[in-house]
Amino acid sequence: MTLSAKHLSVRLGGRHILSDVSLEVSSGDRIAVLGANGAGKSTLLSCLTNELRADQGDVLLAGQALHRMPATERARRLAVMPQSVTLSFPLRVHEVVALGRSPHMDEVRTRHWQQEAMQLMDVWHLRGREYTGLSGGEQQRTQMARVLVQIWSCREKGGEGHYLLLDECFSAADPAHQHSIMNRVSEFAGAGVGVLAVMHDMALAASWADRVLLLKQGEVVAFGPVELLTMPQILQVVYDLPGLLANDYARNNRHWMIRNPANPAPAERLREYSYA
Repeated sequence: MTLSAKHLSVRLGGRHILSDVSLEVSSGDRIAVLGANGAGKSTLLSCLTNELRADQGDVLLAGQALHRMPATERARRLAVMPQSVTLSFPLRVHEVVALGRSPHMDEVRTRHWQQEAMQLMDVWHLRGREYTGLSGGEQQRTQMARVLVQIWSCREKGGEGHYLLLDECFSAADPAHQHSIMNRVSEFAGAGVGVLAVMHDMALAASWADRVLLLKQGEVVAFGPVELLTMPQILQVVYDLPGLLANDYARNNRHWMIRNPANPAPAERLREYSYA
């Protein structure tokens, strides 16, 4: 029961945005996708959610072509948090969160889950507020509650076959909320949900992920254990960093990786990573 990208290539405006990218997200995975601006991170996520069809390659969910699955079935298996969500209707916070249960058609019967999701994302006290009047960080936490409640039953029944895809969605959150949100996301991974998160913040990725996919100009530079973020030579390639700065980032990432409760695994895992 995996979500797989097989040799994806995408061309837009006459240039390659993705070139022969493959990866697999399995039950319980915590995968961070990183790279400089324009590396193809969001394009990859758009392919994984069927928002964009690749020019070449396939996306498979449990062995079935994702684009051939009914939209409702995809929504019951894939919960997606985009970079930003625009709502022009004057919905209140609890109404926005309830939208997460629309694919299941049980918005009324699952109000207790919706409350728990709002409490988890620290927006329960905002439940009666109009969404458009919230700060950017409050809106992001509300949207995260909506996305999590979409797969909330996984906390009780196990999450195998369900996936949570996040696209640089914490830009307006303060550092405390960023780490808190990813800790909450880890709870879903612990229940068997496969999680893939597009990120800019290497330290946040090091503190949370167990594997990382590093992209540069649409190509995979490395795919392997989170310890890759502690290797300055790889950071130099991915981000075009000078040596001294790459060393500084690598040391900082090592500090955050040590604090990562999801990663007690030793650095020997580096022997088996994929590095182009």
